Amino acid sequence: MESGPNTYWVGRYRLSARIATGGMAEVYLGRRFEDNGERGPAVAVKRLMPHLATDRRVVQMFLNEARITAQVRHPNVVSILELGMEGTEPFIAMELLEGRSFAELRQGAAERGQRVPLGITLRVLVDACRGLDAAHRAVDEAGRPLRIVHRDFTPDNIHVGVNGAVKVIDFGIAKADALGSGTEPGVLKGKFFYMSPEMIAGKPVDHRADLFAAGVMLYEQLCGRRPFTGMTAEEVLGRIAEGRAKPPTTFDPSVPAALELVCLTALQRDPAARFDSLESFIDAIEAIGGPAEVASAEQVASYVDTLFPPDRDPKRQALRRARMADPSHGGTPPAPRVFDPNAAPHAAMTLPAAWAPLPPPTPEPEPLQAVGNTGALPNSATVAGFRGSAPGTVVPVRREPLPTDSTPPTPSNISGIREGEPGRRRSRVGWVVMGVLVLAALGGGGAWHLRRPEPTPAERLARAEAATDAADQVAALSGLGADARATAEELARAGKRLLEAGANAQALELAEAAVQRFPKDLEAHLLAARAATELNRGKRAERALDEAAALAPKDLRPALALTDLRERQGDLPGALAALARAHAQQPGSSKVTPRYGRLLSQSGRLDEANAVLTAWTREHDDAASLAELGFVRFRQERVDEAASLLKRALRKDGKLSVAHYYLGAVLFRQGDSAGAERAYREADKLKPEDPRALAARCQLHAHGGNATAVAEVKRALEERFPSQAGVLAAECKSGN
Repeated sequence: MESGPNTYWVGRYRLSARIATGGMAEVYLGRRFEDNGERGPAVAVKRLMPHLATDRRVVQMFLNEARITAQVRHPNVVSILELGMEGTEPFIAMELLEGRSFAELRQGAAERGQRVPLGITLRVLVDACRGLDAAHRAVDEAGRPLRIVHRDFTPDNIHVGVNGAVKVIDFGIAKADALGSGTEPGVLKGKFFYMSPEMIAGKPVDHRADLFAAGVMLYEQLCGRRPFTGMTAEEVLGRIAEGRAKPPTTFDPSVPAALELVCLTALQRDPAARFDSLESFIDAIEAIGGPAEVASAEQVASYVDTLFPPDRDPKRQALRRARMADPSHGGTPPAPRVFDPNAAPHAAMTLPAAWAPLPPPTPEPEPLQAVGNTGALPNSATVAGFRGSAPGTVVPVRREPLPTDSTPPTPSNISGIREGEPGRRRSRVGWVVMGVLVLAALGGGGAWHLRRPEPTPAERLARAEAATDAADQVAALSGLGADARATAEELARAGKRLLEAGANAQALELAEAAVQRFPKDLEAHLLAARAATELNRGKRAERALDEAAALAPKDLRPALALTDLRERQGDLPGALAALARAHAQQPGSSKVTPRYGRLLSQSGRLDEANAVLTAWTREHDDAASLAELGFVRFRQERVDEAASLLKRALRKDGKLSVAHYYLGAVLFRQGDSAGAERAYREADKLKPEDPRALAARCQLHAHGGNATAVAEVKRALEERFPSQAGVLAAECKSGN
């Protein structure tokens, strides 16, 4: 927050303190002054970051937000007071809101191990939908429908006030027929978890796309998970396009049947099968009552105070300080310069759009000493080395032939047995006796071989650990969970080996056996959680982690495993909540703190990420943390510091692809397009399975107007990432 001597004017608004900063804009506390000196109420003044004020597309989005929002007058939509111009930079004056986003409410509840109460969520959704329904029905001065579609209706864009008032905010990528859109045609925008199937398919969208997003938010409340999940963004988008969400009662049988029906109707793949409007959606929710009773605004306000107490909430304290910094009087304001919203936006450079952080690297598996897995027998798809086997094929344990030291005697190798010689009969008798003895010995040995006891668990483990082929490792450990001789430690080692071999189902089966025999063994529960996570069995993993946390409240591994699970489910707020608890418990842990800083960075909580990573890198000069801190500083507009940190990270580890990727964005900002190209190429070479660096190069060439290079990179995207190429290259247009 900046205040005091930094007070200055924008149009007729005197700005006294900065109260928020985002990726594109910053917000100040302001107050309007009339020519006669009369002061207006405190307002929020939103300004583009100076370096973005010359980017045509960013300016379009900024203006789009003001122009569309200004058409909607409703208590549940943030009010736009003025769109103006200061020099060459546009600004928006809007009503001042005090509170938190719905996403922050959910995050605050998750960090306490809770879920926002159903009644509170329903109130937030109902009120937000009322505001958005008003936007859907808005008309222009001639009474013609504007057909506004928000297209980014998510928890981040619902504001919940300390007074319980709910307002829809940020129409930056909204679309209105009469006003146009701030995005290029065909560009996939918004947060993909909330995108409707028709948006993903690139088809025309109407108000029912926003209704689908409301259904997603309701589903999240009812189930504690998203309706469409996957291990990658592409997988999630594919499942949304399929449109087959499991009924909420699959995960929570207590969900009221009527509310489940409302939710699933909103999530229908075909827009025509959904509610015809948000008004109908609201009516259906309010008609249920009982356990689905909608909370009052007063209850919402009380809940906000519970999660974010007025005396401890940093945002409310910052706003309070900003109000105190507002001087009681000021000089004569300059004559305002009015900005024409219909004027052509400034033609200028277009920055690359591929500056999102690299997707979180898949966490390395925790070194468990446990065993476990439930599910199917090994098959050729899950265990390397079973190629050609039918599903369920059991591979027998190989047994080496029993070594022998003797060769059966024959008449030719017994000396002194000639017919007619003295003592022939005795020799013959001796030969017979010897043969009988040899046969007896052989028969006894064969019987011993058949009756040989099964290898001990220790022997089977040794065989598995000595094997180099995954199939041999799995075969050596097959059925070990049923061996009563196996100790908890041996089962743990076996389970770890099965996971390393990719036999996740067998590992979970082994873990289940270990949990049955040793219910107080922490390692068995951790193994079950890890195997269930690998198998995408979220509920089973959660149950195992709850049991593990109850057994060892101070052990970090359950929280870290829960973080892994949430990240794989695409639930970044859930992952952050789990990691926040671990960080509070052991803030100096090398397994927690760097990862916590990275997740904070990737969730856009830049100030917190900066604090965590700065403290960590003072004591631990690891390259990955330095690189992430560099990217945080870059987004905080501290570009020179970002460049220094990233170069320092690369001196420590020149093979760190993410550092090269981030450095490309920094160099481009500094005007070094050639350096940015080299950095992106290096990132792509080091991590060719990740498409982001290649997509960034496409954006780079599009900015420079190099149509040949754009076409070349697009071809590379199509060849290497055929299922993602359309989305990755959507904004990559030469001449922009």
